[in-house]
Amino acid sequence: MQALESNAEHERVVQQQQAEADRRRQRQQAAAAERKRSEAHAAAQAQANRERQAAVTRQRAIEDQDRSYENRYKELQLKKLEAQVARENDRINADLARSKAETDAVQSQADANRNVSKGVEKNLKDANRHWWEK
Repeated sequence: MQALESNAEHERVVQQQQAEADRRRQRQQAAAAERKRSEAHAAAQAQANRERQAAVTRQRAIEDQDRSYENRYKELQLKKLEAQVARENDRINADLARSKAETDAVQSQADANRNVSKGVEKNLKDANRHWWEK
């Protein structure tokens, strides 16, 4: 009987050890599953951070390109205005040259008229003098 009790005791101890081993295994599995979930969560967060950073980088690149295009557009507008101003200056210079030429022509005509008048006046004075007054 003692052998049966000892055998039963032995089975009970073995069952307890198996139950304890099962609990340990379950705890280890639960811990492993938790680590796996934690690692998966960390990996997902890292991936989300990389994607967010990539989006920020893309957005900055787009904004940089927009600024570059805007600056280029402003440069072209400035060159266009400079060309318009240069053409306007050329027109003004041409008008000034034409006006100067007209003024010179009028001045030349006035000088010619004055010279003719002086010549006529001299001839008239000379015509009214006698030969001995000359």
